[in-house]
Order: sequence, then structure tokens, then C-alpha cells
Amino acid sequence: MSCEKCLSRREFLAKSAAAAAGVAVIATGCGDGQFGPSAVIASNTKVSFKVASVAGLANVGQLVQVGPIENFVAAKRLNATTFAAYSMICTHESCTTFIRSNHFECDCHGSRFDVNGKVTSGPANRDLPSVPVAYDAATDTLTLG
Repeated sequence: MSCEKCLSRREFLAKSAAAAAGVAVIATGCGDGQFGPSAVIASNTKVSFKVASVAGLANVGQLVQVGPIENFVAAKRLNATTFAAYSMICTHESCTTFIRSNHFECDCHGSRFDVNGKVTSGPANRDLPSVPVAYDAATDTLTLG
């Protein structure tokens, strides 16, 4: 099947992540062959999903990678009807962070961020950006962006 305007999986994930995070991400090389997201798209894009579809969101305070952009946005439940979400793109050089022991770690240069996206060790000197969230309890739908 011919597809002149199709995106590769990598392009789709990068563009989706930047939009859902609501931040402009410009890729920069990390110096070790790893690169962050490669595109910037509109920050008004929203992504919605059923909270029940993400098992980890049943637990208060547990960070979980979420949505179709699972490699780039993390959310946590604060209480029965309140959630918080954070970009998983390191503020040092735009590498993707990973959730380990309920905090964020960047494998590129060793930055760490706590469960609230606050820098706990550098070289990053800025916290992870929060992502706007809205929860509809009637439909159990969490909307990011």
C-alpha cells in the first residue's frame, strides 16, 4: 500500500509526545548517540484514555507511563478524583527518562527527578514540566494536554 504522507512509528511517537506534554521539544544530541524526540507540534493536542485501562493508576502516588505516548508522559493519582502528569523528557538535553523505584531517571547523563518531577540530582537544573490533566469521574476518562 502506497502512503506518501504517512509517518513512521518513531515520527508519530515523537510528535504525539511533544503535543501531549504541551512543551516544545527540540531534539539535541546527547553526545552518546542517543537522541530525544525529533519534532515540535501544536501544544493544544489532547489525549484521553480510561483510567481503568492503566492498572497502576489505581494506586495513589504511583508513577505510570500513560497513553499512546507511553514513552514520554507519566501520570499519578493524587486521590480518588485528582491526577498529575509530567513530561518524561529530561530538561538537560531532551533524552527520555525512565520510571524506576517511583522516580524519574535519565540514562543519558544521570539526572534524577522525584515523584513530582523535581530535580534531585543533575546535571539537569530544571524540573520536568507538568502536563495539564482533566479527569471526568462519570466516564473514568483522564485527558492529558
